[in-house]
Amino acid sequence: MIQTLSTEKRIAVARDYVKRVFVGRNAEAAREFFTADVAWHGGTLGTVNGLDNIVPVLAGFVGALENIKSEVQDVIASNDLVALRLIVTAKQTGNLLGIPATGRPVRWDAVDIYRVTDEGKISEQWAFEDLAAILSQLGAAKLPWAG
Repeated sequence: MIQTLSTEKRIAVARDYVKRVFVGRNAEAAREFFTADVAWHGGTLGTVNGLDNIVPVLAGFVGALENIKSEVQDVIASNDLVALRLIVTAKQTGNLLGIPATGRPVRWDAVDIYRVTDEGKISEQWAFEDLAAILSQLGAAKLPWAG
């Protein structure tokens, strides 16, 4: 199968998604990026299938954070896959994963992998967030090595 969308354009789709949906705190904009049957694999958070199921999950996550910044550290792309390694910072101002707003800053490492179709849509995403770091910084978990 010959791909019609260049690697550079696939990378641009992934970067634009992060910028507009995550950093821009606009979960509804995900509808412009995802296929209707998208699968979102959230690691310890499980898998969510279908655009109409993913948008509320994203809204809950980005809605609980303010001043989101996402600094791309590395980009790896092969065939229809694009991986972004990121450092994310934000301030928790709403209920996040059942944790009431703390007003605390959070910083975590993330690796997100996107399957980008030849039509420029994301059909699958794997989101690997350092959930232990997030929970520790919000006071919801005590890591033995954290001060």
